[in-house]
Amino acid sequence: MKCLLFLLLTGSLGLFGGPAQTSAQTSAQAPASAPTPDRQQLRVWQGRYPHHDVRGPRGRVQKISFFKLPALRKPLAEMLGEDFLDGVEQGNYLEEPIELFGDYLLVRLYPNLRRIEDEHRLIIVVPLEGTALHAVYYQEVVGADGQRDIQTDWRHSFGTSLDDLPESLKTRLATIMGLP
Repeated sequence: MKCLLFLLLTGSLGLFGGPAQTSAQTSAQAPASAPTPDRQQLRVWQGRYPHHDVRGPRGRVQKISFFKLPALRKPLAEMLGEDFLDGVEQGNYLEEPIELFGDYLLVRLYPNLRRIEDEHRLIIVVPLEGTALHAVYYQEVVGADGQRDIQTDWRHSFGTSLDDLPESLKTRLATIMGLP
């Protein structure tokens, strides 16, 4: 009888994951960092709009969003805020097809002036390597003397800066924004 009880007890421990571990044991077994999302798969978005319709296997159409992809949703929310992402999904911005420049995706958004009064345009830079993101809000301003100027407001993922972008990409961004 004791032997049967022993077998039942040890078998039940095996079914339920064994004896409880201390937090020190658990943290020692946990990976050092979360896995880096593979952004190479995002390359297929080149030439597509950030929101577009896809026909499913049964002919049903569903709208998919670039901004809801797991590799982007959280970093974008941290950098630009949940309110921005909610606004993008509600149509606060007009979109251009996503451009591939080297190993970077460029997402260009314009304010939908029927929905919001902000006149700042936005470019989101998505490197296909790593987890960083960059964004620049820009607006053309004409001074009292008639001088044209472009105001910019850069945003970067934590620990990154404009210096992390290659010169050729900075030149492309300046051209898009209309900088000399």
